Amino acid sequence: MATKEWTRLLLNVVGLLSNGYGFSFVVGAFPSDIGFGGIFQFLTIIGLTLATITFALKVLRFTVPGALEGVYKHVAYVTTPMEGLISLLYWPMVIYSKDLLQHQEVPFVLPLPLDMSLHLWPAVLLWIDFLVFDVDFQRSKSHILTIYAFTFLYFGWSTYCFTRNGFWVYPFLAEFSTIGRATFFMFCGNVCIAMYEAGAFIHKKLNVARAEVAETKKTKSQ
Repeated sequence: MATKEWTRLLLNVVGLLSNGYGFSFVVGAFPSDIGFGGIFQFLTIIGLTLATITFALKVLRFTVPGALEGVYKHVAYVTTPMEGLISLLYWPMVIYSKDLLQHQEVPFVLPLPLDMSLHLWPAVLLWIDFLVFDVDFQRSKSHILTIYAFTFLYFGWSTYCFTRNGFWVYPFLAEFSTIGRATFFMFCGNVCIAMYEAGAFIHKKLNVARAEVAETKKTKSQ
């Protein structure tokens, strides 16, 4: 088996372990009065769950090539830009003011290694795998529609949790009007799609370059 395939396996095992480290802290760390929806009010946790499923599918497909093809492609190619969006939103906000993301009466300080496991490494590892190792990707309108659907569903979910709990899981959302929140969510959905499109463009260019290199080597060896 090629070294590249083993390297890809290692990358995804590292992703699983990193996510497991994040989950080991998250599960049981939040108070019982966190409200309706629990930890799944947080976009970070939803993204981490999908990233963990993606890493697990990649490892499974190493041992069983072609397993769950349709599920894998849809989950992986939607989760990758989504995790990119989560990192893009989180780090500028937390650097500017943690109060945007956590309630002042519940200070929540994350050690840097844990913070990176939750908000950085999933995106970095998924994007590396996608751009370096994934040769099967094909841009699809269904991926874009899924991102839009998720955007609307999470907007509805977070709003419903607010009606049950009386507070927004992310404090900065309370500063918006209803129209403002809807606009913000739609903006984020479009940013996620822009990341998907940029990834598709870069992936295509890299694949063309790899094919040219392979063809050159083949020609020289003849």
